[in-house]
Amino acid sequence: MIDTQLLAETVGKLQEILDQLRRNVGAGRTTLRLDHKALGFSVNTPAAESLAEGVHSIKHHNTLDQWNGAAIKWMALNKRTFIMNDCRNPSDPKVAPHRDVVEIYGILSEMLTPLIMDGNMLGWVSVHYTKGSRKWTEDEIKMIESACDRVRSVLEALDEVSSGDSQ
Repeated sequence: MIDTQLLAETVGKLQEILDQLRRNVGAGRTTLRLDHKALGFSVNTPAAESLAEGVHSIKHHNTLDQWNGAAIKWMALNKRTFIMNDCRNPSDPKVAPHRDVVEIYGILSEMLTPLIMDGNMLGWVSVHYTKGSRKWTEDEIKMIESACDRVRSVLEALDEVSSGDSQ
């Protein structure tokens, strides 16, 4: 079991990564969804979330089966960043978001990067634009991928500390 202080420090580091990413890409919201039993996280509720002023939290909206979303299935298969420039008018209907993504979450454009550790997708980092459709730039795509790498590093460091404690 992970100590309470270590858990708080870890969540703080993850929060900083999301805050920086949100500011750097000018998004309304960034989230980390993560299946991690030791931390008590499930992808159905964001493990961390960063919000711009006036953007509502989605931490308490856990009605969607996240692993069965079209974008998530696409990421699990392709193991790379998923881009949706216009959630209301997706260019490929096969990866169209669930209607709650737009109606409840208020996401009009999004990027999601898979969090892969030991060959398994444990979750993802997402960037939500809530003001309209948007074409994401190569620099912004690199930013979300870099943020996901930083999340992975934080979790790997936590795993090292945790496994050292249990020996």
